Amino acid sequence: MPLSLKLRQLLISILLMLLLLPSSFLAIDQAFFTQLLTNAEQKLEVNMYAILSEINISNGKIEVSNSTLAPDFYRPDSGLSAYITDNDKLVWQSDSSLNQHFTPPNFTLPPGEHLFTEVTQHDEDFWVLSIALLFDAQDNTHPLTVHIVQSDKRLSAPHISFRNTLARWFIGIAIVLLLLMLLAYYWTTKPLSRLDNEIRRVENGSQEQLNGRYPAELAVIKEDLNLLLANQNRQKQRYRHHLSDLAHALKTPVAVLQTSELSQQPELKEQLDRITGMIEHQLKRASSSGQDVWKKQILIKPLLRKLVSALEKIYKDKDLIINIECTDSDVFKGDETDLMEVLGNLLDNASKACKSLVSVTINMHPLKIIIEDDGPGIPADKHHQLFQRGSRLDTYSEGHGVGLAIVAELVESYSGNLALDNSPYGGARFTISFPD
Repeated sequence: MPLSLKLRQLLISILLMLLLLPSSFLAIDQAFFTQLLTNAEQKLEVNMYAILSEINISNGKIEVSNSTLAPDFYRPDSGLSAYITDNDKLVWQSDSSLNQHFTPPNFTLPPGEHLFTEVTQHDEDFWVLSIALLFDAQDNTHPLTVHIVQSDKRLSAPHISFRNTLARWFIGIAIVLLLLMLLAYYWTTKPLSRLDNEIRRVENGSQEQLNGRYPAELAVIKEDLNLLLANQNRQKQRYRHHLSDLAHALKTPVAVLQTSELSQQPELKEQLDRITGMIEHQLKRASSSGQDVWKKQILIKPLLRKLVSALEKIYKDKDLIINIECTDSDVFKGDETDLMEVLGNLLDNASKACKSLVSVTINMHPLKIIIEDDGPGIPADKHHQLFQRGSRLDTYSEGHGVGLAIVAELVESYSGNLALDNSPYGGARFTISFPD
């Protein structure tokens, strides 16, 4: 089933939120890590300059005074350590490096240059800031390289803490945004739902027009629909009034002619009866509601009960049995008069033709009405003639033909289909199918 426009808009909003929030989370997390790394490099530079200021050579041995060094260089497992190499030979290391499994990297750097990079040793990550220099001691010059090493754990700990805090905030923001979107969805679609419910009530006949109060955008649609409904009702009433006037205008002269002595002549009487029948037929056909834009939902079972009660009285000499298979919720979307005309004609014909049994079966989705009897049936070579326009249907076998033209045209006006075949009971079976 295709999604409604309202639901598609909500899903698009949720999809955008699911795309934007993770993207924003990753961008902020990466920006924080970049800033964290920059701060770490700057702190390592400060420590490096502190070490450079304390380097001296005594008796050919490199020594570093501890007067300005950070306490982390003397605390084991602090995650911060320092190394000095001379031609790739380790000549000094801080006390904090004694328990650290780290070997100073062999960088070839020109004097005065420094390098900040990540190094992995023994499945552990380190950030290393190295600087090369030429250290003058008496008459000798020593090419020294100073390495300030920081464990990645000193960066990952605040990074993980920040990420967890950020994740909690983003989850909270996502929940709040989702609630706001659902609230906005409900608030903005509530008028549409009310309009849809009102239209359904108009369709099933429980109200004549739209009466609710709606926003300006929907108010225009409401007024247009009400104008359409009012115009349709006026045209229908005007049409039926004209037909009623026409019926009276035609029936009165015909009634006068029928009272004349000349009307008793067989030829004239037959023609007057034909004229009367044609007038009734065409008026019933023209006054049919047909497939209106707004269709009322008529319960079928109460109408069937009324017809069955009347037919049982009319054909009481037959010991008529009419079986009905219809639920209380089965409905016909159309005019009650039209449904009464269709069911009445077919049931009357079946009651005339049957021996004693008539069956009515109603199926829904789509609506299908099956009426059959246990009478003699209709010859197969007559089936194709039954519904032909202009045929004298009452000249066929008893009980089948009278009113069938009206039934066929009413069914056609609802875009339905009327079919005739043989019933398992032995008689005729009429099947009417209507589209959903």
